[in-house]
Amino acid sequence: MKHLFFVAGEASGDTHGAHLVQVLLEQDPNLRLEGLGGKQMEAAGMTLHYDLASSAIMGFVEVLKSISFIKKLFHETLDRIRESKPDALVLIDYPGFNIRLAKEVKKLGIPIIYYISPQIWAWKKGRIHTLAEVCDKMLVILPFEKELYDNVNLDCTFVGHPLMDHIAEIPVQDTFVGECTIGLMPGSREQEIERIFPTMLKVGEGIRAEYPNARFVVPCVDAERATQLKRLAGYFPLEIVPDQFYDILHGARFCLVASGTATLETALFNVPMIVMYKVAPVTYWMAKILVNIDAVSLVNILAKRHIVPEFIQGDAQLNNVLPKALELIADTPARQTMLQELNEIKEVLGAQGASVTAAKEILSLGENTIDG
Repeated sequence: MKHLFFVAGEASGDTHGAHLVQVLLEQDPNLRLEGLGGKQMEAAGMTLHYDLASSAIMGFVEVLKSISFIKKLFHETLDRIRESKPDALVLIDYPGFNIRLAKEVKKLGIPIIYYISPQIWAWKKGRIHTLAEVCDKMLVILPFEKELYDNVNLDCTFVGHPLMDHIAEIPVQDTFVGECTIGLMPGSREQEIERIFPTMLKVGEGIRAEYPNARFVVPCVDAERATQLKRLAGYFPLEIVPDQFYDILHGARFCLVASGTATLETALFNVPMIVMYKVAPVTYWMAKILVNIDAVSLVNILAKRHIVPEFIQGDAQLNNVLPKALELIADTPARQTMLQELNEIKEVLGAQGASVTAAKEILSLGENTIDG
């Protein structure tokens, strides 16, 4: 039986991993799939050993606080791989954990496939040489990444962005259509919500003063995050809805979005937005030293220019954000320009079929290395 071991962290890794698991099992129902990931990957058919997606830790300070737990999980995972001897290791993003794991697994002679590249173009560019040494195959989802790996002779394929598939297959409801729906997207992690959501609420209050009938909606991933959001919102008239992220985007007039995959999803629904983000001060200071890009949102990185405003750290405050938000909610030239520019992002990402292409690449590599 063919046997693949997966490691995915964060909610987006779980989502993309789930699609890959589903397609792999469609192409070969006899595959044995196990690993670390999230509930979506488990539901798709992978044996889940630890829900890493729900407990993903971000930021330098936060990682230091959790270092004992991370070390324990790392060694447990490595021991499990040694014992189960999978035919290949499939890593999905999450570079802090996965690159280190790849180094150790390489010593075991197990082929390593990396799906969704670490953002080597943003920071720690030297990692590309480590990846070239330990990986047998790189599957990238952003078109400009392939050339970077070609330059270091790592076998690399651009498969397209899995969001194109994910969005296309999920039916959306008109629940939030026809009103002045304002989406507040503070992220899915406790830490980032605690830092950015209070400022989002202040901006929301300013919007409500201009648009009394505005409907403020925030998606949440689970009951624990819903409780946190309610506590922070206080008496602010906010609708907290689970499992309706795309319904919100389908009907939204405007969104405040924490940096991350959500910015790209918002762009693909052609919704004007402002990106806001805050991290621990030490994390921000270190990022300023290490990160080599002038934009944090994938939308601006793909566009190679700032088409959506970004307010990061100390700039993410009411007086900066509110005037721009009001400009983008109203029928202004700025709003029309952003709508036109967001529409171009779909063309950059290419056609649907990322998961199918990735699965074929994994199984074709297996013709030489997985099949015994």
